[in-house]
Amino acid sequence: MRGNDLVPIGARAFDLLEVLVLKQNSVLSRDDLMQAVWPDTAVGDNNLNVQVANLRRILGPEAIITVPGRGLRFALDILPPGPDLALPDRPSVVVLPFDTMGGDPAFDWLADGFVEDITTELSRFRDLFVVARNTAFAYRTAPRDLRAIARELGVRYVVEGSVRARADRVRVTAQLIDAANGGHVWAESFDRELADHFDTQSRVARMIVTCLSPQIDRAEADRIHVVPPEDLTIHGLAQRAWFAISSGEMAYDPGPREAAAEMAHQALDRDQSSALAWRVLAWVAWWNVYHGTTDNVPDTLGEGIDAATQAITIDKTDHQARRLRAQLHFMKQDVAAGLPELRRAHEMNPNCAVTLCWLGFYEAINGGAEIGVPLAEAGLRRSPRDPALGSMLCAVGFAQFAARNYDAAAKAAEAALAEAAHSATPLILGTIAYVGQDRIEKAAETFRVVESISPKLVEARLAGRWLSANPDYLYRAHTFFRVAAGLARPEATLALS
Repeated sequence: MRGNDLVPIGARAFDLLEVLVLKQNSVLSRDDLMQAVWPDTAVGDNNLNVQVANLRRILGPEAIITVPGRGLRFALDILPPGPDLALPDRPSVVVLPFDTMGGDPAFDWLADGFVEDITTELSRFRDLFVVARNTAFAYRTAPRDLRAIARELGVRYVVEGSVRARADRVRVTAQLIDAANGGHVWAESFDRELADHFDTQSRVARMIVTCLSPQIDRAEADRIHVVPPEDLTIHGLAQRAWFAISSGEMAYDPGPREAAAEMAHQALDRDQSSALAWRVLAWVAWWNVYHGTTDNVPDTLGEGIDAATQAITIDKTDHQARRLRAQLHFMKQDVAAGLPELRRAHEMNPNCAVTLCWLGFYEAINGGAEIGVPLAEAGLRRSPRDPALGSMLCAVGFAQFAARNYDAAAKAAEAALAEAAHSATPLILGTIAYVGQDRIEKAAETFRVVESISPKLVEARLAGRWLSANPDYLYRAHTFFRVAAGLARPEATLALS
């Protein structure tokens, strides 16, 4: 196998390879090899030369070493056969050693450094099972049969790549493979200056991981969607619940949230220590309060905070549970509790683009627009194909509104609608941004659309309930929204723009 492709080598080349592998620790003379591969047959020495050349072409020139005056020896490491490992109940991945392109061994250390950093940074995502770097490096010189490697290590996903470097610049290419079916999930190239090797290595590794983790989530969501519920593990149930709430988060329709909550409760009925299931319930609570699809806001907020706290108690390194607890505190208008918690979530996993966007959003709307806008934009740049792109664009847009950049806010709202059509959040953003642009008719039209989609959310916003305690942001958002609704005259915005 080369990757996922069968490579024909011919019967004689296979026989020669078998002899060399079985006697790996020995140097075999040419006469011994001729007798083993062509027994009782009169053939010329060139036949052996041809088969050795074939094997070197397939396995690499270093696979078979010529020992002058003695013969040939097989030089690649041979992994001992072992039992195939079962897949963990979490998405599982191994980062294999990267190739050094260009043949300059002086940069082998750089390729190894990328693999080590990517493995370490992926491990920050608590929903992933990541194979240790030392185990992955055992496959450095072994032929790459990705399906066999995945079976041996008990993983579904394989990351492999290459590094092409010179003294002043490096290009790193990485790709994600679903080894179970050989499917190509994602690939990206990253070009950077190489003035500071270690700094560049760290930054590029984080960029790769920031893009990579959401693609694993997306592939898992597609895969697990077709698995019958009765065949799912506890974590599988919680994982499907997480995908359900994540995909339907901005929709006013409570159906996806109810389905997610039901699956999370099923997982908890089987095991109360499922941190992911508790995290799902926290996320469900936040969106129910946001959309007004709850009869008792204080109780729902309290239940959501309790659920996030349960998840953190079970796994103190779960940055997403910490982010959700912060967001629930913000929903209670408790900025003093929410902002430090959200900053901590980002510190725990700086590779999570969604957390970075939410941090930028809350920093901006609570009075720190000069800090928040760059953070939110950085999150968007780090993962431009993220499955949560719609909500990330909204975070950027509201941050821009806080900074009085209404053109950028409107642009973000329109981009978010292209990602999540008929969602209430980008329509709310668009409504107030258009007023800021003095496009009152467009704002009124957008208001009517969001009012028809999400009446409870519109009711909350008209009553002055926004996700900020900052007086400037609150007053502008509330006034602009009332102008779009026809409840205030456009002149009311003149002193606020």
